[in-house]
Amino acid sequence: MDRGYATVGRSLRISAANYPGKTAIMEVGRGRLTYLELNATVNRLAHYLMSKGVAKGDNVGIVMLNSIEHIALLYSLAKIGAVSVAIDPHWTAHEVARVVKHFDCNLLCVDVHLLDKLNDVEASTTPKGRILFDGKAPFLDSLGADILAQSDVEPDVRVLDHDVFTLVLTSGTTGMPKGCMRTHRNVEMGCLKDALGKNLINTSQELIVAPIYYGTARGSVLGQIYVGGTIHVMARFEENEVVQHIKEHQITDISLAPTMIHRILKLEGLQRDDFASIRSLRKVGSPFTKKMVEEIRSRITTNIFQGFASTESGGVTMLKPEDQLKKPGSSGHPRWGVELQIVGPDDKALPRGETGEIRVSGANVCEGYYKNREEQDKVFRNGWYYTGDLGWIDHDNYLYVVGRAKNMIKTGSINVAPAEIEGAILEMPDVDDCAVFGLPDEEWGEAIKATIVLKGAASLSAADIQAHCRKSLAGYKIPKSVVFVDSITRNPTGKVSTEFIALHRKI
Repeated sequence: MDRGYATVGRSLRISAANYPGKTAIMEVGRGRLTYLELNATVNRLAHYLMSKGVAKGDNVGIVMLNSIEHIALLYSLAKIGAVSVAIDPHWTAHEVARVVKHFDCNLLCVDVHLLDKLNDVEASTTPKGRILFDGKAPFLDSLGADILAQSDVEPDVRVLDHDVFTLVLTSGTTGMPKGCMRTHRNVEMGCLKDALGKNLINTSQELIVAPIYYGTARGSVLGQIYVGGTIHVMARFEENEVVQHIKEHQITDISLAPTMIHRILKLEGLQRDDFASIRSLRKVGSPFTKKMVEEIRSRITTNIFQGFASTESGGVTMLKPEDQLKKPGSSGHPRWGVELQIVGPDDKALPRGETGEIRVSGANVCEGYYKNREEQDKVFRNGWYYTGDLGWIDHDNYLYVVGRAKNMIKTGSINVAPAEIEGAILEMPDVDDCAVFGLPDEEWGEAIKATIVLKGAASLSAADIQAHCRKSLAGYKIPKSVVFVDSITRNPTGKVSTEFIALHRKI
């Protein structure tokens, strides 16, 4: 029987009872709330949402940066059984309007400083209107008198474990983003996995700088509140402020994308002692390169956690600190409660060491895609989620991800993983960043192209790059063309943008 014991709102209520006077959340420059205050604020906001006509099962769009309000909204909507749809505030007005309409967001919660993102949203698509917040004002001023006047008692709404908590949107680099329907039970399983695998405990102090509208940072928030930890929130990543905050507040946990780590490592006067409190530094999005791991271990911390995850499945594997050097290139061992297999085109499991598609099963996997049964049926089959990623498993059951099946370069009838070539190029001390992809080619089918950013005043030629690659890669993996660029455009999780690839396929 589904009694609602695994619901997101209940986890906050329990932590508020267990740690009433403890700081639950602080936003840099805007103040802090204890667990008791956060729960009361969430309840007031929940009652206000209901007064605006929001009911169980409604989809509510959130267009906000990281903030106390953003987090409070996630819990307020959870307590009344409504479904949060966090929208990337960096999208254009056209993209936002398209997403709001497709995902049936009948109410929008928006930071006033992002109102221009709603310029293309038709009023008829959001019949319950908009609620505005001011993410730069003092927190209580942002909420306003109407919300603060609401009751702080728990909303009387029956929310069940298998109700949808949120639609997590895929990054949407091509076409319409898919909306992964994550239930309250999915979320609790993620919190349990983090508590067991990342040692989250009630003394944790986690700094949230990755965007909450992506899964990793949202999962960190939910996980810390689940165990009674403290969340520190920054609206935007700024490397100097991050390092200073870690030192001043003895931050124990943080998740960073490779681009963020890269900017921190470039800081002058970086002191390893500034990071002495860090118990877990986790990667967001793309994996850290071998060279980056070595530099993080040398200059920041050895407490590095990496892994394989997807929007649909949540965390699948984990590579713990003690394995970073023992298992270079691995994405780690399957996490608690997760079943993982490598399969061939016939869906049959392959022996260890053979490369095939990664499929995943477990209570962490989402329920499917919102209003997209065609795509859902392609990847959710027979109790498994087929990730579209290629990989293999070693004799110790550690996963090695080769790359996305659709991103493989087929050159001379042989599949080549861009990540392997990028890894080789990034070993060069004068290379700052690199992206590899295929170009249509009459002779080879696809020819390998590398776009490269050099460090400072460094000078390298295409021949230098190719000669270096020949030391560790087979001849057919050597880039046919090499172009040096000022920068490579990536999204907040470190993935190379589709627009960048499309542009450089023409040049």
